Amino acid sequence: MALPPLARTALDQYLAQRRLPVTPQRWNPKTSLVASLGEDGDAGIAGSRLGRVMRRFFAQAADVIEADHPVAAEKLRRASPHWMRHSHASHALASGAKLTSVRDNLRHASIATTSMYLHGDEIQRARDMDQAFAARK
Repeated sequence: MALPPLARTALDQYLAQRRLPVTPQRWNPKTSLVASLGEDGDAGIAGSRLGRVMRRFFAQAADVIEADHPVAAEKLRRASPHWMRHSHASHALASGAKLTSVRDNLRHASIATTSMYLHGDEIQRARDMDQAFAARK
């Protein structure tokens, strides 16, 4: 997965703290990216556990901003790991990333699946391009 610079920097720092190689060519595919939160630091954290940790983080963040930003706090309370995936795709497309690049990053088989992350004018533009080239398929 291609990462934005800020995410890549954070990943590099995290790997260095775990004393793992930062260079992708030196990564061991058997090493879990997210270490266990328990006693066994070498074992990976289960997806369900990571989801619970993230939801708890979102809830705590919502509590902190509730008084000043109630609407944003409510959004955070509904947040999930998939919400972050959707946000990443939506922001990448809104910032000019190619639809095919986002599709590949999300590991979607179909560009149509990725198109759901388009908003407003982008949706119409995608439909226009589909129609313009439909006859050539």
